[in-house]
Amino acid sequence: MFLLDTAGEELPSRRGSGLLARCIVEPPSAAEVSAELTVGDREALLLHLRRLTLGESVDCLVRCPAEGCDEVMELELQVGDLLVPAYGDVRREYELGVDGTDGRYEIAFRLPSARDLDEAAALAARSADAVEALLESCISRVTCDGAAVRVADLPEPVRDAVADAMAERDPQAELELDLNCPACDASFSVVFDAASFFLAELDGKLAQLLADVHVLARHYHWSEPEILELPPARRARYLELIAGGAPAR
Repeated sequence: MFLLDTAGEELPSRRGSGLLARCIVEPPSAAEVSAELTVGDREALLLHLRRLTLGESVDCLVRCPAEGCDEVMELELQVGDLLVPAYGDVRREYELGVDGTDGRYEIAFRLPSARDLDEAAALAARSADAVEALLESCISRVTCDGAAVRVADLPEPVRDAVADAMAERDPQAELELDLNCPACDASFSVVFDAASFFLAELDGKLAQLLADVHVLARHYHWSEPEILELPPARRARYLELIAGGAPAR
């Protein structure tokens, strides 16, 4: 019902957090747990949830970006191959030293959480300040040669160094697939977003689910909650009976 009610409305990252929260049995504050996960941990858990829901094999289409090619490639991936080893040195806060043109920067930062990403994605839809807001929320302290510095005043190379440090410590956060086009032999990379991909798969199944509910409700006059509570195999059996000409009540 959550997927049905949010289709076409929520951003993929926020829908992914909401879906995961509904699948966490403990503790009671599942929504808070889902929001506080690092981006990579959320991606990993969504991949595990995808495996439990739809299986290990992941079929997807990728279009070659090379100019004049446009070849569409069919990929069969495995969930296990999409899960990368976790970073070993897990902390609530990290420290980073970067040599800039105007001095030595010392930066204390934490990894972006799922909530941070959701808020940044929502902000990006209406403003160009999403990256700035994300850095502001994740960096707790910055100095340059001992003097305090505002995050907004960080030079671009220092910002890039912080982003690289975050990516290194949360390797699942942005998973890149290195591919080679069989038609033009071009090499390229694409980002695999587990939340967007899994939600797109589930949304593709929602249309059929709604059609099944419509047929069963018209034939047996059951309510929507009663139909959705039926195990999928039993629901399919009733649909077979209707297709075979079973008389209505």
